[in-house]
Amino acid sequence: MITFIYLSFLRIVGLIKKELLTVLMDPNSRVILIAPVIVQCILFGYGVSYQLEHVPIAIYSESKDKVSYELIREILNTPRFELTDNCHSVKCLQDSIDSEKSLIALYLASDFKYRHQVNVITDARNTASANTALSYVSSIVDKVNQRIFGKSAISLNSRFLFNENNYTRYTILVGMSLALSVIQVLLLSALSVSREKEEGTYDMMIMTPARPVEMLLGKAIPPIIIATVQSLILVAISYFYFDIPMRGSIVSIFLLIVIFSFGIVGLGLAISTICKTTMQSLISAFCLCLILIMSSGLITAADGMPKWFLTVTYVNPLYYGINAMWQLYLQGKSFFEVIYLLLPLCGVGVVSMSIASYLFRNKLD
Repeated sequence: MITFIYLSFLRIVGLIKKELLTVLMDPNSRVILIAPVIVQCILFGYGVSYQLEHVPIAIYSESKDKVSYELIREILNTPRFELTDNCHSVKCLQDSIDSEKSLIALYLASDFKYRHQVNVITDARNTASANTALSYVSSIVDKVNQRIFGKSAISLNSRFLFNENNYTRYTILVGMSLALSVIQVLLLSALSVSREKEEGTYDMMIMTPARPVEMLLGKAIPPIIIATVQSLILVAISYFYFDIPMRGSIVSIFLLIVIFSFGIVGLGLAISTICKTTMQSLISAFCLCLILIMSSGLITAADGMPKWFLTVTYVNPLYYGINAMWQLYLQGKSFFEVIYLLLPLCGVGVVSMSIASYLFRNKLD
């Protein structure tokens, strides 16, 4: 029995070495390993943000009283606002918005002195930017109103837990450490079998002494190793370069990444076994990646999705993985405190690996 287990272990290790060498020695595969980490760090670290650094604004004021001057001065003294048009008609405001020269426009009517009403027009072709810009103006209006009139029946004192400065990159970059794992695991595992079919080495592989289960493990473990290393690199960049404080344990984060990768790899192997060519595998893996990422709650909040669409989210392993990562990294929870999120991941792993194992045994050409 011990000899059988030992020989099985040697066969699995041999298959793992073969898979790693196949990936690492192929120039195209090396690009897949290196490029996503660099591109995603730049893209999500600097380019993806719900905060607006530049808000072009057009203003038309018919009012000549002190409050209107104070309000306009306060807005223009805010660094993120840039006056694009100092209008003298409502049509000028409309043209400024229509031409996308301004994101937001303010109109203070001649009766502003009595009504104290600020009319705001926003370019809602980009609803996220429009809502953010409107919130900036609202906060300035509240501040001016408080300073001049001193009327505030309710005092609002807010704070952001686990992300004190409300930086978007905190949640995006930390969550992308697992989204990157999805991309790498699916791409590498989806190409593993279909690539051998195209190159003609698939028949040679099934003639080896290795059993189907051993072949499956030999194909599954290398993508998990590579994706885990890449995800840890992204975690290190988040911590050391972007100064995102890590309140949890790196060991817990490592275990989460491994468990999550295990839950995803079966999907990629199932795709690779069904597809006949690498192109089919690539397209299938890309489509699945897009569905998993867009329905995970990483880019847009799951709370904003329709109830019928939440069914897709609740069967998405990335949804549970990202929420667990946020709690481990940003909140500082322990591994056992997020176990309720890890159980669905383990369930997905068992089901997907079982399906992949069945297909692997029954789809031999």
